[in-house]
Amino acid sequence: MKSCKNIKSVTVALLAAFMAFFAGCSSSDKVAGNSAETGSPELAGILVLDGGKPAVNAHVQCVPEGYDAMTDAELPAAYSTETDDKGHYRLDSVPDGTYALEAFHAQSGKRLLVRGVKVAEDDSVAVSDTLRAPGVVKLELVDSYNEHKVVVVVPGTTIRRETSIRDFHELVVDSLPAGELDLQIYFDDLYWSSVFEVEVAPGDTQTILIPSAIEPDVVIPHDSVSFTWKAPLSLPEGVDTLTSSVTDIPIALRLTEENCNFDSLQYITGRWEAVRISKDGSRSKKLPISYHELATPGYGVETKQVVLWVRVDSLNVTDSLELSYDGLLNPAYAFDVFPTNRSYSLVWHFGYAVSPQTDYAEMGDFDGTAFGSVDADAITEGVVGIGIEMDSAGSFYVKSSARVDTTREVNMSFDEDGYFCFSTWVELDALDKEQTIFEKAKEYALLYVPEKGFVVEIYHVANPADSADTASFKVSWASGMDGIKAGEWTYVAFSRRAFEQTVFYLNDAKVSASPEKSDWDDTKVTFSLEPSDRSDSVGVRAYFEVGGFTGKLDELMVGGCFRDETWTRLTYLNQKPESYWPVLRTEK
Repeated sequence: MKSCKNIKSVTVALLAAFMAFFAGCSSSDKVAGNSAETGSPELAGILVLDGGKPAVNAHVQCVPEGYDAMTDAELPAAYSTETDDKGHYRLDSVPDGTYALEAFHAQSGKRLLVRGVKVAEDDSVAVSDTLRAPGVVKLELVDSYNEHKVVVVVPGTTIRRETSIRDFHELVVDSLPAGELDLQIYFDDLYWSSVFEVEVAPGDTQTILIPSAIEPDVVIPHDSVSFTWKAPLSLPEGVDTLTSSVTDIPIALRLTEENCNFDSLQYITGRWEAVRISKDGSRSKKLPISYHELATPGYGVETKQVVLWVRVDSLNVTDSLELSYDGLLNPAYAFDVFPTNRSYSLVWHFGYAVSPQTDYAEMGDFDGTAFGSVDADAITEGVVGIGIEMDSAGSFYVKSSARVDTTREVNMSFDEDGYFCFSTWVELDALDKEQTIFEKAKEYALLYVPEKGFVVEIYHVANPADSADTASFKVSWASGMDGIKAGEWTYVAFSRRAFEQTVFYLNDAKVSASPEKSDWDDTKVTFSLEPSDRSDSVGVRAYFEVGGFTGKLDELMVGGCFRDETWTRLTYLNQKPESYWPVLRTEK
């Protein structure tokens, strides 16, 4: 469950639990006596992961009370060690004092922080504990700020996170150990006067509201109303039942004037939550949910249209989704509706602005940079909320998406003999000329070609160093023209597992196209636009780019996996601009 607290309601408590030498134990032992080997204080223990598995090769360090990660020097080597193959660690060369014990297991990403560990001269102290998944803290700033660089530290620890303010009001701090923390925020090298006390939940996102520094006593009003909606997951009439199991699929839920009294949402600062209800009445845990703020100009209450994205843990046609709104709770927002473990490398919505609105879930977190004729007037009605209007002189490109880029864990490059998928909605103004929808130069592209329809191309560039690889070529799949009409939205989805299996859909119809291999000039350049920062170190345009057509675009999703027919059709049914599935109905 995503939790959310006003900063004034967070209670302060000292986390100083000494853990015993037993995996998963919730108590601690402090054993007084001489350190047999050194005569100096000794800090030792056993660290485990979930289920009691030893946290092998975890980095462990003790940090003196009062340590300042902004100004103090790096800790001496004697203050850190690593666990052995049984999770044991031992520090026997630190002076007496009060410490914070930090541990990080690189393989699992799990962390531990225990503060207030007192080590007296000649004493032996045992601290054993379980490392847990890190959490995320999202700070909602009432005041508006430019995208300043921000450094966040936890006093008395080595925890230091460099981040920046997003969308003028949002500050995200990730990879924090679970527990109660004091966050000291340095804003453009100046620290705010208050230390923010937060409670980090393992593997979860904590959202808190930072009061205005200008008017700190101003309280944002909350609405006392609450609403509940339900959406049966039974498929529309005439649609076959599921042919495969579907888990962790993102589903869009729409609120319109037909099912929501927007006039009742006076302050729109409450919390949205969603659960899945089984046929027997049992309820799932709260599902990850994300949305744009309802008060955003051009969106929400103003337009009487809201889109909420929910990741459904297990999709069964006999179940239903329940969506609720509580105006007395603070907002909460999930970062994993489109998770990378489901191979969502890029997800672009155009919720209320020209720049693509990402879900912030992807490791890539690929924002689109508008270029050419794309401007503020380009937003238009899309298939799910707002879309983008394009002409052949405008494009979006993704910085740092080149194969050679090493700053991201995801670079939008997919092996030609591996996994690759995408889905999007396109509306073309005219069908009489060839147009490019998107392209990753010299890797893959989606085109529209008269008489052939939408064409997916995957490119192979010859390797001069390999005598057996002397010719560049491309492999193409063409959809045909059935279902494509000028001025109407078309759903295009493609998924490939190496060259063994391909799923290609146009709207709700599967395309039976066979791949065609042909020669390809690897000097081909589709776009005439050439901004200087769209090149890699050898001068090859290597960024992922959307553009080169005249029409509209919405809901572009790209990833590195194989999505079967069931997933592909459900995405189509869910994102259709009309007669979509599922439909929310007001409960109360």
